[in-house]
Amino acid sequence: MSNRFSGAFLIACGLLSAHAATAAVRRVSFSGATPIGEAGRGPDPAGAAGIVRLQEIVVTATRRKESVQSVPFQVTAMTARDLTRIDAHNLGDFAAYVPGLITNSGAAPGLIAIRGVTMGSGGQLSSAIGLYLDGVPLGASTSFGLGYQSFNLNTFDLDRVEVLNGPQGTLYGANSLGGAIKYVTAAPDPHSLHATAETEVSSTEHGGTNYGLRGMLNLPLGGALGALRIDAIDNYDSGYLTDPVYHRTNQGATRNEGGRVQLLLAPTRRLDVRLSVFYQRDGSVGLDTAFRNFVTHQPTIGTYDQAYPLEQPAVSSLMLYSAEINWRAPWLTLTSITGEQADHGFSLSDESLVYDALLASFGAATDPFQLPVDTNTHRITQEVRLVSHQEGRLRWILGGYYDHEITNEIVDLFDRANAGGTFFGLVPFAADLPSSYRELAGYADATISLTRRLSLGLGVRYSAQRQSYRETTFGLFATGSNALYDSPVAVTHQSVTTYSINPKYQLTPDVMLYARAASGFRPGGPNFVLFSGLHNPSFAPDKLWNYELGEKSTLFDHRAQLDFDVYDIEWHSIQLVVNNGGVNQLENGNNARVQGAEMSFRARVTPDLTLDGSAAYTHAWLTGPVPVLGIGYSGARLPMSPRFNFALLGTYRFALVPGHPAALTVSDRWLGQRTEGFGTIASARYSLPSFNTVDFDLALTLTRALSADLYLKNAFDTAGQVDATTLANEYDPAAPTPVILSQPRTVGIVLRAHF
Repeated sequence: MSNRFSGAFLIACGLLSAHAATAAVRRVSFSGATPIGEAGRGPDPAGAAGIVRLQEIVVTATRRKESVQSVPFQVTAMTARDLTRIDAHNLGDFAAYVPGLITNSGAAPGLIAIRGVTMGSGGQLSSAIGLYLDGVPLGASTSFGLGYQSFNLNTFDLDRVEVLNGPQGTLYGANSLGGAIKYVTAAPDPHSLHATAETEVSSTEHGGTNYGLRGMLNLPLGGALGALRIDAIDNYDSGYLTDPVYHRTNQGATRNEGGRVQLLLAPTRRLDVRLSVFYQRDGSVGLDTAFRNFVTHQPTIGTYDQAYPLEQPAVSSLMLYSAEINWRAPWLTLTSITGEQADHGFSLSDESLVYDALLASFGAATDPFQLPVDTNTHRITQEVRLVSHQEGRLRWILGGYYDHEITNEIVDLFDRANAGGTFFGLVPFAADLPSSYRELAGYADATISLTRRLSLGLGVRYSAQRQSYRETTFGLFATGSNALYDSPVAVTHQSVTTYSINPKYQLTPDVMLYARAASGFRPGGPNFVLFSGLHNPSFAPDKLWNYELGEKSTLFDHRAQLDFDVYDIEWHSIQLVVNNGGVNQLENGNNARVQGAEMSFRARVTPDLTLDGSAAYTHAWLTGPVPVLGIGYSGARLPMSPRFNFALLGTYRFALVPGHPAALTVSDRWLGQRTEGFGTIASARYSLPSFNTVDFDLALTLTRALSADLYLKNAFDTAGQVDATTLANEYDPAAPTPVILSQPRTVGIVLRAHF
């Protein structure tokens, strides 16, 4: 099946190449215009024989501005035009084009993994990647704030997204075990008054009609006031799951709305201040899961069908206030980034499959159990750094970081078959779980030019964390009675030091070789305490080291780029979710190892044809037994880590009529086979088969101010299995397995007006 889809892509690219060759002979060109779909901004520089070069992409992955081809580790930069030509509105839309990046999220928050550093959605409570918006870290740092559910930002009016593969512990700190993702917004422009308006409508097979409204206004204010930039979005996805048993349609429907206001102040030539307010709210109706047979993997009802007794609404929101100050002295730049955010998540999930299986012997085999979870995190961060200018044999960065988080999580459990949600007349479970997290860190990074071609990068970061936690529980499953249990405050003090060593050799001006050894960590902390005394009062940080060799090449007179790397990761004291007495706790288990390779390329084959591609090989396994998960052998494969995945992308530019450029983009994404769980009593194993997705996009320039995008996503309507939840199968192998499916075939149009 996947060969047929890959073949379709290759045939399409072959037709594009033939058409491109004919167009090259005719020398069709668009003078002064930026080709649709090409990365970068502004007109393309012409190369020899009229061949157009690739444009340079500047990133801030190393906390200073430089070409992505100069960064001595794997970085993928998705520019605004890259995101537009694949019709990407969120992480789930562009993740497959980044080597080594895996996610189970669509429009809603979900798990993100880079280089296989994950224990899967059922075995991970805190994030293993760092997530940033304009330099401000997002989400909760701890498991109490459900940090693994990374907030899924809308990509409208971004300058770019940077994905940094491998641990970023020295420059980006806690949780960046596998890497970091940086969303960089388009800054206010003091030199131009302009606006953009977008309207989108689409239809999803097995679902309904979707829509989107998005707008941006950039207003120069003059003088020291600089400029004001305002964004607003409102997107609706109809969902495509059906519950024929309880007569519900459009399950998984989501609405994403919000906006951003940025004010740029420039009081002097050396000083600028950027103030920003960002808000986004995602609301959903029902889960985007379909039921599969745990053994045969076949639908238990229909391909896109489920059966939940209870409705499952959910909402998540982020309010962020930030201020970035840059002061440029003759030989250094002082940067201060302040962020204050409020993260909120609320869900009413139907846990009937789990608790009916767990409590079947008590007569609850058909009772509908509901689990409300309400989580609020208030987070204040402050970072100050000094960055030397680019000139000289020594370039350095000195920085300090402060983080304070207060989280309150309320968790309840109700048996909705009975009045008041009781089970045998008693409240099943109720808990109030307040916690706090504080971190102080200092870091230093230096790059020393040893010779004209050889340089050495060194980095170190020391981080000290303090966490406190208290629980107030009530109910049958909390204490064995209906008595109130109020625990004392549990406090942990921990510290971690991370390092990076990064030599780089410039073989030629366009070919760079590098090596990298870098470490990362995830904070430990106090645990949920069981009244029965069966508990681990705290857990330690887990850490890893990443060893990497790679090259970055710019070839054929800047008409092609090729990046390749191999890596070896040693992951120590992995944080595991362990069910003790019916309650999830975190424990440190054994070690794991991940070995892999990544490749990406971009080539301007002709002035009108661009080809892009990426691929990754990931081999991730436990290096020893993990008795708490029922694993008594070495070599168990880590969940959610496909051995292979790749993406191919071709864009051909042409003119339907003179003066009206157009572009056709064809893409093919393949995700290899993965597993959910380890195949034990404590961790059921469900195999997720590989699948292929083929997309088409036709971009048209209608007038100087108006353009249109016609797109067809998942052209072959592949029901790809993205992730699964196997908790119920640990107690009842016959229970259906909820599986997240890829978005079905969707056809739509986007109209854009530029003023």
